[in-house]
Amino acid sequence: MVLMNDCECSQQSYIQLSPYFHQVGGHSSMFQYGKDTVCKVLESSELEFYESMPDSLKKFTPEFRGIVTVQYCEDELGFIKLVAQPETTCNDDDHSSNEDEMKITTDQESTDHNSKKSVQLRCSEDGRVDYSNNLGTDAVNYEQGKIIMSKINPWGLQLCKKQAEKLHRQLLGDENVTISQKYILLENVTAQFRYPCILDLKMGRRQHADIDSDKKRQSKIQKCESSTSSTLGVRLCGMQVYQVDSGRYIFTDKYRGRILTIDGFRSTLVEFFNNGRIKRLDVLPAIIERLESLYETINFLSTYRFYSGSLLIVYDGLLQSNLIDIRMIDFAHSVHATPATDEISAANNHVGPDRGYLFGLERLIDVFKEILNEEKKSTPTLNLDN
Repeated sequence: MVLMNDCECSQQSYIQLSPYFHQVGGHSSMFQYGKDTVCKVLESSELEFYESMPDSLKKFTPEFRGIVTVQYCEDELGFIKLVAQPETTCNDDDHSSNEDEMKITTDQESTDHNSKKSVQLRCSEDGRVDYSNNLGTDAVNYEQGKIIMSKINPWGLQLCKKQAEKLHRQLLGDENVTISQKYILLENVTAQFRYPCILDLKMGRRQHADIDSDKKRQSKIQKCESSTSSTLGVRLCGMQVYQVDSGRYIFTDKYRGRILTIDGFRSTLVEFFNNGRIKRLDVLPAIIERLESLYETINFLSTYRFYSGSLLIVYDGLLQSNLIDIRMIDFAHSVHATPATDEISAANNHVGPDRGYLFGLERLIDVFKEILNEEKKSTPTLNLDN
């Protein structure tokens, strides 16, 4: 813990974090650190993976940009602040000045940016943490497993609120103490997109790690067996799709993903390309090509296992753009068995490439190819002049 008074911190060395508005999955909150950088709570196993990652994977993962200490505090009005103090950075031109760091501007339109920037968390006198304005309404009214339309992602906001509540409880009894946590800095994959349409997919037939407890292991096995993880090697963890006519996003969460059938999963992938006016089939060939390239890369990585890892598929909702990106994320449970690895990994047969992950990629590529071929027959050609 670090002693601080009412969030007093040097503007020369501290960076105030903001909610990251394009987090569609996961269980811990991510925050915006700079224009092109996000941060998430440091887990030693994930940090170790990023630091020892094979070069062939780096083009398919967010760039690792160092470590920061993040401190939680509340001002005299109850407004909650998270401030980061850089420790180490690597190849990050995003933090050239504090003025740039305090902005969370992406390529979003300025009016959209201003509305998002005004979302704040505030602690009331009775200790409850809630949103300080009506822009948090979508998160307050959000129901798990339901498809909703909103300007701001309710999943990310909900996670921010839960994180603030957890840290606030640690402050009780000593208001002059600020709680500190280590975070890792990662490239913000969505920063290059005007309206990022995001598909978060849990990959592989197995999600449990070698070191998981029996209880956690059984829970993850059950989730796989009752979802498309067992049949397709992939399941939906979250999704947002920009709707051009309303200027809002359609959101789907992991709870709906768990109950999707094979046909339901396929239908959801079709909806991922539906912007309310037309289906964006123009971005599918590039997505398929990059998935095939990822398949070849993983196929050459012997003894690696990406348990509980996810895959982000992103394209730009801006009609004039055909920009896409695909990245692997979440490596806290990834394994790399080496000759020096203990008997646990050897007993789990970590030999050869990750067949479960590859199986999921195969099925995903097949479904995308089917969608492309079938939808072309019934969907009008995209006219970028409209």
